[in-house]
Amino acid sequence: MTISVVSCWEVLPVKHWIFLCVVLMLAAGCSPENEESRLIELTPLPTRQLTATPAYNNIEDAQQTAANFLDAWQREDYPAMYTLLSVESQQTVPFETFKANYETARDEIRLTGFDYAMRAAAREGNRVITFTYDASLTSHIVGTFDDPARSLRLVIDDTLQAWRVAWTPATIFTEMENGGRLRMETFPPLRADIYDRNGRILADMNGRVALVNIIKRDIPDLETCLQTLAGALDEPLDSVRARVANYRFEQLAEVGSLEQSAFQTWQQPLERDCAATFDSQRVRRYINGDLTAHLIGYLGYPEESELDAVEWEGFRQDSIIGRSGVERSWNGTLAGKPGGRLTIVSPGGEQRRLLAEQGASPGEKVYLTIDAELQQFVLDTVRRRYASGFYPDSEGASVIVMNVNTGEVLAMVSYPTFDANAFNPYPVMGTQTAQTIIEDVTTDERQPQLNRSTQGGYPTGSVMKVMTAIAALDSGLYTQEERYTSIGVWNRDIPRVDWNRNGHGSVNLQQALMVSCNSCFYEAGYRMDQADPYLLPAYANRLGLGVPTGMQDIAESVGVIAGPDTKSLYAFEGERPWNFSDAVNLAIGQGFVEVTPLQMLRLYTAVANDGTLYRPQLVLQTGLVNDVTYELEPDPMHDIDVDSETLTYIHEGLCMVTTQNAGTAEFIFRNSPLQSVGICGKTGTAQSPGNGQSHAWFVGYGPRDAPEIAVLAMVENSGEGSEVAAPIVCEVLEYYYFGLEVNPVCPRY
Repeated sequence: MTISVVSCWEVLPVKHWIFLCVVLMLAAGCSPENEESRLIELTPLPTRQLTATPAYNNIEDAQQTAANFLDAWQREDYPAMYTLLSVESQQTVPFETFKANYETARDEIRLTGFDYAMRAAAREGNRVITFTYDASLTSHIVGTFDDPARSLRLVIDDTLQAWRVAWTPATIFTEMENGGRLRMETFPPLRADIYDRNGRILADMNGRVALVNIIKRDIPDLETCLQTLAGALDEPLDSVRARVANYRFEQLAEVGSLEQSAFQTWQQPLERDCAATFDSQRVRRYINGDLTAHLIGYLGYPEESELDAVEWEGFRQDSIIGRSGVERSWNGTLAGKPGGRLTIVSPGGEQRRLLAEQGASPGEKVYLTIDAELQQFVLDTVRRRYASGFYPDSEGASVIVMNVNTGEVLAMVSYPTFDANAFNPYPVMGTQTAQTIIEDVTTDERQPQLNRSTQGGYPTGSVMKVMTAIAALDSGLYTQEERYTSIGVWNRDIPRVDWNRNGHGSVNLQQALMVSCNSCFYEAGYRMDQADPYLLPAYANRLGLGVPTGMQDIAESVGVIAGPDTKSLYAFEGERPWNFSDAVNLAIGQGFVEVTPLQMLRLYTAVANDGTLYRPQLVLQTGLVNDVTYELEPDPMHDIDVDSETLTYIHEGLCMVTTQNAGTAEFIFRNSPLQSVGICGKTGTAQSPGNGQSHAWFVGYGPRDAPEIAVLAMVENSGEGSEVAAPIVCEVLEYYYFGLEVNPVCPRY
């Protein structure tokens, strides 16, 4: 029998091996005479020395280190993660490289959540432990996906005398070893359409243009091609030459776009002279592009500061997004949510693993509160009056129609307007035509892109007197019965005259509103300032003037209501501080006052609805087919906290403006069928800075007994509110209540 000593050593403890050797010697007949040979045979073979187990080498410490590393990953605390790497790993991978690996992975995945659950631990001798854990990752693009049975390898680090992570790129994902990288392919949906409140389409993606592509190496004759391109694109030859020169000889170059009729004309010449190819591009199209330009807005490319956010959402850097109006404020709803496919690929681009994929969520249709037919009528009304030459010095106007009980904007026209189609990338009318329109719009001194309804700031004239009357009564400084005798002039500072130089006689505040008595409101402003200089400006703000209206769908200006603490911000150098003359000016809407038409209209809706300032809203509903995701809810931002008796008193005074012989707008509404409805309102004529004509204002609402809508018209530098603005409001109200069923009798000029 032969027994291998080496094999015994390998399988038996030392003391058992010694005992076995003794037995073997006895069996072999060992004797003292054979001493030398016996020593040779018993000399042990070289053996491994057992390593002592350090105190810190235990599975509990290792598991805590692994958990700390994964917890830090959850927090995106990359410095904390790095401190848990072995010294060898840190020497191999600098912190900035380590951090960049995780940030790149986070950004490519669009990671919004990371959870894990430990499953098992496997030791590899005394110095290595591999933990197995399940991970769940949430991506903003492809949703939540599981990555089970992941591995995290820890080693004993003698320098640190602790367990540490043996890190490689495979720690993020196994397939990232040897140059693997994450790749998210995104699939943006088609932008959704915009409709009016009745389902009439206002914006769609049914416009089409042809993108012209060339490769210089394929062009038969470059000069001939450039001349053909210049003709097709309707651009100067030098401009086209410079653009083409920017591309490499073998590079596919997109050199312009053609609207459909131009494409039909130029397709064959471009193919012949330039070897051109074409891509069909669906583009945004606004039906009647100037009808809602200030409301819907237009599209454009992201600004540099927006690129990271755009890419995070799954869109490319050259994606088209909302740049103004509802297109901007509701961009996420209209654009939808891109789908994606997340993979790990080799350095050569071959797929190593599919991690997750999800389809795109389509954009949701947006229904505006606007009535497109009413909007068109208002625009046509204003346009016709300007075309008549009745306002030769006026640069623009604003007309707004609002539901007084909900804040819904039914129409909002700012004039002059512009064709929003021209401002979209790949405009439906062709690039060169669009550029001509853009140049005309941007150089027009009337500023067509300014939304006068929400961004124009104006002195208000006598439409401000409603605010002053409410403040005088609510403060207790005036009573409803108190009377003031108007003699045509007010003399507490400089001589100030009434528009009626003979005066209006003895009037209470209600009658003063009816006849628009300046001196009565001069006195009211003076008395309130004497009681408290802050009183009148505070009431103006409380009633919604000089403060945001809360409109969230389009941009708005705050305006100006100066007071004792703020006059210096707007006053010319050397002017004296706030004094009663400033309050007197404010009382009739002059002085340091800039109010937007929307702010003023909102004040009158609060009178009509018994005291609520609603948030103005432009979006009625959003959603997919048979799936409403948002529906407008009236938003009563706050109550003006004025008792109903006072508001009823003011309301009756405003109704007298259009019905009583002395009312400043009675002659406009005298023979109108609106007398059966009952319209209440107020005229305003505001002196404008400079030597131009006054701004004309009128605000009206009805029906008298149960108000539904309010209409405001403001025409810049055009004359008297009663002669210029009131007829516009009258005409709009006749259309709203009677359509074309009756012959309109409001003055049309």
